[in-house]
Amino acid sequence: MSDYAPPPPLVYTAFQFGFRVISHLFFREIQTTGAHLVPASDPCIFIVGPHANQFIDGVTLFSRNPRHSYALMASVSYERPLIGHVGKILSAIPVVRPQDIVHKGTGTIRYDPDEPFIIHGENTRFTQELHSRDFIIFGRNCKGHVARVISDTSLEITHAIPNISSSTVYDFKISPHVDQTPVYEEVHTYLKHHECITIFPEGGSHDRPEMLPLKAGFAVMALGAVAEHPELISKLKIVPVGLNYFHPDRFRSRAVVSFGQPIAIEPELVEMFKRGGKDKRDAITRLLDEGDDAFKTVTTNAPDYDTLLVIQAARRLYNTRKLTLQQVVELNRNFVSGWTQLKDDERLMGLTRKVKLYNDTLKFLGIRDHQVDKLNITPVRASLLLMRRLLKLIVLAGLGAPALLSNLPLIWATNVISKKKQREALAGSMVKIAGKDVLATWKIIVAGIAAPMLYGFYAAIYFGYLIKRRPELSVQTKMMRACMVWAVQPILHYILMRLGDSGIDIYKSIKPLFLAVRNPEVGQILRVMRNDLSKDITSFVHEHQDIFFPEVKKEGDDKPVLTKKRSFIHRGKRKR
Repeated sequence: MSDYAPPPPLVYTAFQFGFRVISHLFFREIQTTGAHLVPASDPCIFIVGPHANQFIDGVTLFSRNPRHSYALMASVSYERPLIGHVGKILSAIPVVRPQDIVHKGTGTIRYDPDEPFIIHGENTRFTQELHSRDFIIFGRNCKGHVARVISDTSLEITHAIPNISSSTVYDFKISPHVDQTPVYEEVHTYLKHHECITIFPEGGSHDRPEMLPLKAGFAVMALGAVAEHPELISKLKIVPVGLNYFHPDRFRSRAVVSFGQPIAIEPELVEMFKRGGKDKRDAITRLLDEGDDAFKTVTTNAPDYDTLLVIQAARRLYNTRKLTLQQVVELNRNFVSGWTQLKDDERLMGLTRKVKLYNDTLKFLGIRDHQVDKLNITPVRASLLLMRRLLKLIVLAGLGAPALLSNLPLIWATNVISKKKQREALAGSMVKIAGKDVLATWKIIVAGIAAPMLYGFYAAIYFGYLIKRRPELSVQTKMMRACMVWAVQPILHYILMRLGDSGIDIYKSIKPLFLAVRNPEVGQILRVMRNDLSKDITSFVHEHQDIFFPEVKKEGDDKPVLTKKRSFIHRGKRKR
């Protein structure tokens, strides 16, 4: 067997190029960090998260992954008309997920804490509907793991279920146990031949600010592959990949794909896995914990959305020089970690209240944090600048208006269908908050189908015009001109889209200029408020720099030293 990974097939390369085009059109900017950490030829399991953008996560990753890989794909997606065809062409590995085959059970159940390992049923058919290792789900996401079925109205579970009232009668659902042995065998074969596997270990997409608990699948695959093929012990690596989005569901937003330090498989864990029983479970748990820790180095996880907003605002207020997109993501991670560890600190709680007040003030005035410094301008100069930008905006609006009007049916269709799919996804999920993780996917799918049809419709109208108004032209000439109109429209709309990016930037800069002209005193108050808050946050972070920046080198008395290499960490503004 060769020690080098085979080159990606031509079909994969073609799709990777197509995915790059799609991601370039949807996102305004995508940056990649840590790609040099990916092994050049050793077999890899890419664990990717958070799974916040449904199928767009796959498009984003595959367009930036330096290695050819085979993705594990939910069987329900594998059977879909469009997405499934792409998965089949790229040799994706279909996986039946228990949550996709959950079904309602017959009758009702009751759980008595005095009998913690028994569930009683009424008008139930446990012997026909349930088997050992299935899950029974009831109440507010309470789960019982079936140990054995005693009768049609009684069953034994493996673990007690906390916080359940004995007087409550519940409807229930059944999540059947799925034997994934065929999937593991296929994965082991790919890894044996130095191929790569991609898996989203959260088990499904979601729109939560924190990652979901990792499923054990990737750990079982890695340990099983090395146990079956001992020659992989020094070669197989698990590579964490963080997908960090800035407004993932929005068109022309930004993203950073972060590849982390590969995880090697310890021989001790493999031996524990081989022994089975409790040792096997402990080995899987330890590798899961390593994967969880690895994700913390490439993702940003906050306990809730409000905390995330506060932390992002605090990161912006932290006194630093201009950052690259990669540094913004890294600093966000450091702030989330430090903020979470120090959440009970009285001074931090005070800073949190001040940041919330500052955010509310900005929201009331309709401006962004980065625009506050631009309020340091005289009313006369602000008026001149405002007139120039309004003129530019009028010119850009004039250029973009025809494209906007012609694309109104496309905009309407993408919004209506994506919102409908959002409601359906939310209704069928127990982990989604608003179902925003499906919006970008369906916007792209609808646009990819509807846009060529819309452009064809306009080309047909032009063809009809030529038939009626230009009878002297041959049919071949008319057809050629209509085809040219169809082909030119996407190019023109792409150019106008890029101009639209500039127009949006100009539009966003107008509000603070209006404020500087109308009420310059408010601008002064905001600048003072921001400067004071920035000093307080910077001082607090530097006092706890060992917590906020644990990776910074330590010297002498073990105090962290803020080196020049950490270009986004410094104590004050640069002198001009």
